[in-house]
Amino acid sequence: MSEKVPILEFKDVTIAETPMGHACMSHVNARFLPGSLALIRMEPGNEQLPFADLAEGLLCPEEGHVLFRGEAWTGIPPEQMLQQRARIGRVFDGHGWISNLNVDENVTLSQRHHTRRPGAEILAEAEALARAFGLSELPRTRPAMVSPQELRRAEWIRAFLGQPLLVLLERPMRGVPMGHLPRLISAVRQALSREAAVLWLTDNDRIEQHSELPTSARYVMQGFTLVMMENGRYPDRR
Repeated sequence: MSEKVPILEFKDVTIAETPMGHACMSHVNARFLPGSLALIRMEPGNEQLPFADLAEGLLCPEEGHVLFRGEAWTGIPPEQMLQQRARIGRVFDGHGWISNLNVDENVTLSQRHHTRRPGAEILAEAEALARAFGLSELPRTRPAMVSPQELRRAEWIRAFLGQPLLVLLERPMRGVPMGHLPRLISAVRQALSREAAVLWLTDNDRIEQHSELPTSARYVMQGFTLVMMENGRYPDRR
C-alpha cells in the first residue's frame, strides 16, 4: 500500500519576524497526513506563530518550502491558489472578521465565493453547525454586536463549513468556557473521519491533557524550531 500524501508539509522552513509581529521559525520540518490531528504547544511569549499563514501560503518562507497536497505554494498559479485555500478552514488567533458584513455573511463568504453550492445549502449546513456548537442560531448582526464567546464559536462554524481538507485551529478555546470543548472535539473527530488534517495550536494545559482529544502527534515550539513529543513527554525545555 502506498504511503499517504501529506495534506500539509513543512520542509526546512525558516522565516524571520514578520511585519504582523509573528515570531521567528527556523528549519521547521513536519508532515501532516490525512486523518491526523497535530497538537502544537506554544511557549509563553512565543504565541504569535506564523504556522497558519504559512500553511495557507499567505507568507512565503525565506528558506525551505510549504507544500499543500504535494505542491509548494510558491509554485501554484494565483487562480489555483485561491481554489486550494477554499479547502482550508481556520480559526484565527487574532481578528478574522470583515466588520461591514454580518457574521452569517462572514461565515458563508468563502463557500459562496469559491464553490457553486446553492446558497440555501450552505446556510443550512452553517445553521446545523451552529446548533452543534451550542448556538441557537447563526448570528445575523455585525461582529461588533456579538459577544466574544459567541463570535469565537461562530469562527468554529466557518472553519468546519464545507468539509475542508485542512483545519487550522489557533487557540480556538480562547474566551470560550471549557464546557464547550467536547463540541469542538466532536467536530474535529468528524473531520478526521473524512480524512482531513487538523492542526491545533494551544497554550492551555487543560486542553493538552483532555482524555478525549484524538491526537496523532504532539509538538512544542522550542526556541525557533518545532520539536516532536516523544514517549508521551515533551522534550527538556531548559
